[in-house]
Amino acid sequence: MTPRLKAVLIVAVVGALLGIALLFLDRTGAPEPTETLRIGAFEGDVGALAWIAAEQGFFRQVGLNAELKGFDTGKASVDALRKGEVDAAMASEFVLADLSFGEPDLRVLASVSQYWNKGLIARRDRGIARPADLKGKRIGVALTSTSEHTLVVFLALQGLTANDVQLVNLPPRQLVEQMESGTIDAAITWQPHVDSIERRLGENAIHLLPRGADAYLLALTREETASAKPRAFERHLQALLLAEEWIQADPERAKAWLARRFALDPAYVARLWPDMRLAVTLPQEILEIMDGEARWLAKKKATPTLPDFSRTLHAAPLAAVRPAAVTVFAR
Repeated sequence: MTPRLKAVLIVAVVGALLGIALLFLDRTGAPEPTETLRIGAFEGDVGALAWIAAEQGFFRQVGLNAELKGFDTGKASVDALRKGEVDAAMASEFVLADLSFGEPDLRVLASVSQYWNKGLIARRDRGIARPADLKGKRIGVALTSTSEHTLVVFLALQGLTANDVQLVNLPPRQLVEQMESGTIDAAITWQPHVDSIERRLGENAIHLLPRGADAYLLALTREETASAKPRAFERHLQALLLAEEWIQADPERAKAWLARRFALDPAYVARLWPDMRLAVTLPQEILEIMDGEARWLAKKKATPTLPDFSRTLHAAPLAAVRPAAVTVFAR
């Protein structure tokens, strides 16, 4: 073989290999996704990491074809998971605590946000100036929810019980309307409904819960799915971590994005920001909070058996991509 022919063959081989490589690269230089994951994402501020990861191309950057489907509530997201419509869901730790009584195969991959979004608002014109004044008053609340649990704990700290007040079961939007009309004397709910009540009542509103109890939005899946798609879940969390870093790099840009993406008032986002941490973690506190919620739920369900929440944790994917984010002591 002549030197000239060898050179021609080398060029041809290199060109062919380059062509093959380009088939696996998109125009940004990121690898073509080799895994697919259907994600039931919370369509709201605390669920922002998934939507940022999608819009900024972070899923594709880590080689994951993420199919996002938005849900207004965590329960609806988990319902889609139960029906097999998605591979992963997002819901609060309270939703998991409730469902774990009957569905022990649910698994926690990570927390994707920590937030303090509840508020207990009362009407001043009903003679309410301090927590003790709630005795005998009509308090609106969505029963068997994290709000009711927070209210029960709050009343206990004031030396009161649920029997000392009149609980009125209402969904959040009706809470806002009935607080404005005066049908109820106080209401406990979550954002953005707390903000709506305060704006409608103006100076007549008194906030009795300066900062609500911690809550976590969890990334969930089922045990079978977690075992079948280990690499996909690693890439999922890796993309969310990139979204977290994107927020930390420029918080003001992130606030503007949040307001635009979810059609929120920038002033509301600014008020919300200090009480919301968009980060991928798996802390011990989640187990402790769910344990307290489960004990309360067990009384309502009249069952003596509590779920073992240490068994709901599936820390392997997060430990693989950011070990320092996993701070639980249970397995």
